Amino acid sequence: MEGETSSGYVTTDGLDVYYEIHGGLPDSARPPFVLLPGGAMTIETAFADDLLPMLRRLRPVIAMEMQGHGHTGDRQGPITLEQMARDASAVLAHLEVGSAHFVGHSLGALVSFGVAISHPNQVASITAIGATYTFDDMLPELVKLQRDPSHEPSAELIPLLPTADEFAAWTDSFRRSAPEPDAFEEILGRLNVMLAQWPGWPRADIAALTAPVLLVIGDNDFVRIDRAAEAARLIPDAQLAVLPGTTHMSIVRRGAWLVPLIEARIVGG
Repeated sequence: MEGETSSGYVTTDGLDVYYEIHGGLPDSARPPFVLLPGGAMTIETAFADDLLPMLRRLRPVIAMEMQGHGHTGDRQGPITLEQMARDASAVLAHLEVGSAHFVGHSLGALVSFGVAISHPNQVASITAIGATYTFDDMLPELVKLQRDPSHEPSAELIPLLPTADEFAAWTDSFRRSAPEPDAFEEILGRLNVMLAQWPGWPRADIAALTAPVLLVIGDNDFVRIDRAAEAARLIPDAQLAVLPGTTHMSIVRRGAWLVPLIEARIVGG
């Protein structure tokens, strides 16, 4: 299942959205994976070294970079999760992919839920890594920091945040791929404003989801374990996994644990 690797752009609502296909074009009988990176990350920094090559051994992988991320440029006006979900849906429609198993980290998980709400037939399953369906399920201090950038992180929160090396890698990857290489800080600010104002996906829509859902968080993640458990109870037939010794940043490097969980969740898909 190694197959070929290709890339391209799909123009949707005036924006050229970048995607990669790993393992060749999927057939209609076996839905591919769709990989969506977390905020400020690219396909390269989120998945290239671990999860992507492991998943492509199982079935084809379509990886996307949403608005303002990596190769995909920005639009005028506010960034919204609703628009990101429409963009992801448009890429699948362009590629003539009927449905896919969505695997999203952080922001990418939020986008995955948005696609499942607006285009349920395109979503065969969701693996939400390091996120639920609302930003309010995050640690209280992280929510405060998101809504008040002047807040000084506590000694307890600092070890959970991106390190200087991780942040430098994100910046470098963005500059090597973005249409506007110097826009990283601006994009990051726009994303922070969006998340600070976003009310979350409606509970009624989340409770009505029909696709299988796997929530995966670390025991030292941004997401509160009790809130993740509540989300798993709200979503019909959802499963929750808590990975030991794992943070919001390191969870995307836990492919050896994630892939068997994902594979078990999509058996028969």
